[in-house]
Amino acid sequence: MTKDDVRAARTALGKMWKPGGAPLTAQELVRALGLSEDHGTDHVYNMEKGKSAVSGTIEMLLRIYLAGGVPPDDIVIFKDAPKRAR
Repeated sequence: MTKDDVRAARTALGKMWKPGGAPLTAQELVRALGLSEDHGTDHVYNMEKGKSAVSGTIEMLLRIYLAGGVPPDDIVIFKDAPKRAR
């Protein structure tokens, strides 16, 4: 997965998950991927700039999410988002 793929994933996931379809913020992607809240945004930006490699785990999660998967209920992406129906 390339830096452009990560940027494209952020845009596509925003269209899939956010009311209004705005791209995910780096912080929202951090929460969805389960990265550290302290340094996760730096990692996302570095992946998008090509300064950090996209790990196999992150690539797999992004592919699952882009195919329609969603993060577990205990991962809050949007503070005001309603819980998914089961």
